[in-house]
Amino acid sequence: MKNLKILVALLMVTVLLAGSLMMGCGGASSTKAAAPSTSAAAPSTSAAATSAAPATSAAATTSAVKAIEIKISTHFPATHATTTDLFAPFIEKLAAATEGRVTAKLYPAGQLGKETEEYDMVLKGTCEASLIVPTYNAGRFPLEDIFQLPFLIPGGANSAEGKAIRDMLYTKYLNQNQFSDMKVLWTSRFEPNVLHMVKKPVRTVSDMSGLMIGYPGGSLPAEFLTAFGASPEQVMAPDMYTSLERGMIDGQLMPLETELGFKLIDLTKYITTLNLGAGTAFVGLRMETWNSISAKDQAAITDICNNWAEDQNGKVLEGITTAATGACKGAGIEFISLSDADMAKLNELAQPVQTAWIAKMAAQGFPAQAMVDDVNAMLASK
Repeated sequence: MKNLKILVALLMVTVLLAGSLMMGCGGASSTKAAAPSTSAAAPSTSAAATSAAPATSAAATTSAVKAIEIKISTHFPATHATTTDLFAPFIEKLAAATEGRVTAKLYPAGQLGKETEEYDMVLKGTCEASLIVPTYNAGRFPLEDIFQLPFLIPGGANSAEGKAIRDMLYTKYLNQNQFSDMKVLWTSRFEPNVLHMVKKPVRTVSDMSGLMIGYPGGSLPAEFLTAFGASPEQVMAPDMYTSLERGMIDGQLMPLETELGFKLIDLTKYITTLNLGAGTAFVGLRMETWNSISAKDQAAITDICNNWAEDQNGKVLEGITTAATGACKGAGIEFISLSDADMAKLNELAQPVQTAWIAKMAAQGFPAQAMVDDVNAMLASK
């Protein structure tokens, strides 16, 4: 009996233990059931982060777009009209049209380098853009000498006919043969060259005989002056005043506007008009810089250059010339025009130089004759 009681007690303990184990298993299942709920919340949080990420990335990209600042170099003084009436408003228009994505700062008076270094400064990255006068680089851009040929391309910085011819020559010949390593933003041409004389007037072709005449650059002006009997000496624009003042040269072959732009009016006594052509200039932009600008902003810049800057450039130079003419007459400077006979003599003396230039260019593989023919064809069709 005693053994029976012990057996019953053991059975009861076993039952109790089994119940406890079952309850323990049930509690573990509940805990594990809650885990999926926590795990389900995680994807929800992760999805929100993923959704927000593109917005954060876009904002970062927008803020990371850095404005491009273009350093523009020019040899013209800070007070010159091309500085105040061309480049200053161009810089404002540039910033406005690109909504500040492309800006510019001007460095006048050759602060970044000499006028003969302007082209290389752009290529090397000393500046991103510059006003480049090809004739200041003697022998480097020979096709540009076509603008120096007397009696060929009509003069006048703001001449519609001259602009059409210039655009044709740059687009068809010069850009691909001479200036392919940079972006030409716009072109211009100076007013016709005249003789600025300090002591000796030039009233006839023979009066040039033996005179030391300065010229800014290019090979053709020197050859023409030699053909006319003068002794040419290359003198850059910033050096004209000193050279004339010290008597290093008798006169200077340059556009009339330099009387004001470079203060030659303080020295000049006589001005002789010769119609000996005039060089061009263009604003060139570093190709790497151009390629870094968005297509949208490139289009905006092209619009400013084609529809405002080129015309404004011509108007500015024409305006300076008009002002200089009035100022010179007011200062008592004598204006001299050669007789028809002397102009015919100049033309006669100039023709062999032009013929030799065409032959020289042909020997170098340049289409100078085709350029001259195209110019004559445009003039004939007007």
